[in-house]
Amino acid sequence: MARVTLQEYCDEARDLINAHAYDDAIAICRHILKRYPKHIRAYQILGEACLDKGELEEALDIFKRLLDHADPENFVAYAGLGVAYEEKGQIPKAIWYMERAFELAPNNEEVRSALRRLYTKRDGKEPERIKYNKAAFARVYAKGGQYRQAIRDFHDLLESDIGRDRLDLKLSFAETLWRDGRREEAAATAREILQICPDCLKAILILGKVLLEKGRQEEAWAVLANARYLDPENKLAQALFGEQSPLPSQTIRIPRLEKKAEAEASTAAMPETPASLSVTEEGVEAATIPEEALVETVPAGLEPVMTATEEPFAEEAVAKEVEAEVGTIEPGVPPVEEAPVAAPPAEAAEAAQAEVLPVSPEPAPPVGTLAPEETLEETVLASAAAMTPSASAIIERYKLQLEQRPRDDETRLALARAYLEQGQMKLALEQYTLLLHGKSRLLPEIIRDVETIVASRPDNLEAHELLADLYVKAGQLQKGLDRYRWILRRLEEKTV
Repeated sequence: MARVTLQEYCDEARDLINAHAYDDAIAICRHILKRYPKHIRAYQILGEACLDKGELEEALDIFKRLLDHADPENFVAYAGLGVAYEEKGQIPKAIWYMERAFELAPNNEEVRSALRRLYTKRDGKEPERIKYNKAAFARVYAKGGQYRQAIRDFHDLLESDIGRDRLDLKLSFAETLWRDGRREEAAATAREILQICPDCLKAILILGKVLLEKGRQEEAWAVLANARYLDPENKLAQALFGEQSPLPSQTIRIPRLEKKAEAEASTAAMPETPASLSVTEEGVEAATIPEEALVETVPAGLEPVMTATEEPFAEEAVAKEVEAEVGTIEPGVPPVEEAPVAAPPAEAAEAAQAEVLPVSPEPAPPVGTLAPEETLEETVLASAAAMTPSASAIIERYKLQLEQRPRDDETRLALARAYLEQGQMKLALEQYTLLLHGKSRLLPEIIRDVETIVASRPDNLEAHELLADLYVKAGQLQKGLDRYRWILRRLEEKTV
């Protein structure tokens, strides 16, 4: 049976959405979730596919589960809920969720455009400005390294009626405390989050990291054990902690979907799994952390709501192969590279069912919404239809090459430049953003390109933010901080 990495399969699913092959994308996501029932990225892509297909209720359910039970800061989920509620004609709810997306990415032109449209539907006239509220400022301060100002703003928000029950703000607060070196406060905040949202991945990572730094190894690994269910490849751990990550990068391979019906039979919901069980690729239940260790680590109220229903496979050989596939979470374990895994018996796989967590009540829109403020200049200069046939053919060739080799950063850079030449600024920036996480040896070229974009489009704050991120990745920390602060000054000027 052909096998593919989780990263490649998720990329393939998203490409299928772009090609309007929604059913195929949904089938792949459900196939992944049958093996990793809490995989955050597969869950997010599944929600996107359902939304684009027009299955609004399914999309609403998926995005709410993602926010309520795993990733309270998920930008795509907030924006997706805004779009879904707009489609349903529920404009106040659409505005509430789109404003949360705006706070996470205030320079995103699509979100700004959506807010202008929604405010127009609500108020009967198009707004002149989009206001950067306190939450948006706090996140930009945090990203720019101005942690104390960000901490003050997050604290004020969490003490106010409008932010007291906002898990996304509390999670941003915890991360900012950690980055400012306030480890005890960060751990305490992470514990508070986990009391409400036991599967919150970032809170799990922050708490586990702090416990490791304090030498509380057993407790730390008991907490970090839960991360593998949500992010088997440890991508968020790598993004948060870099070379200091206690969880190494993993390469996980799963069988390709052979029959569409196989994935359709699996549930699209995120099940709850006891922290003492390892959800393996084949749905195996394998106890990895002693029950008594978890009791010391997990505060009261974190007991699982329901148990997993996957049939356990007792065969020792299967358990060893699963261990090789997923990898242990002990210090110093190297990444797993393409370890083959034996498939479980067909009857056992068919019997595996995932339970559904309850959907948390929908948050009521707070009193008062964002007041409009000045918009940025549109960055999309021409549509795809305006491209010449030769340019279009070149772009399609690059896209085809990337479908076959998603990690080919040279081709992706060529695609970004092709979009740029055709005036497709938004699409070009999307590709440059993907390159931010690619090969370091291409950084000088990427930085030069984005510097050129910023020089030609000084009002494009999204490009400025990308350039700041690139400087930081290249080790040019002062230039990155200077760029972040420049963005902050521009935002503050627009609020005067």
